[in-house]
Amino acid sequence: TVLAVMADGHAVRTIEGMARPGGLDPVQQAFIDCHGLQCGFCTPAMLLTARWLLDTTPDPTDEEIRTAIAGITCRCTGYANIVRAIQKAAEEDAA
Repeated sequence: TVLAVMADGHAVRTIEGMARPGGLDPVQQAFIDCHGLQCGFCTPAMLLTARWLLDTTPDPTDEEIRTAIAGITCRCTGYANIVRAIQKAAEEDAA
């Protein structure tokens, strides 16, 4: 979380900007396929964090995934399906 003024001069990616021409980003599709979507409150942050993680760490471990999403508050669930979704997206990115 940052103040808007702190983003001045930087590119800002939003959930709406994740989709690729002709389809969803692999992270978006994996969250659908693995039932990683919950109430929707934390979903944009989970998706954007997952994309950032995979852009910086293409083959993350479970621990790296859990560390990356640790700052996102979600009260709906344990994170098992979210971790599975990020793993699946990593596999799709590698293919």
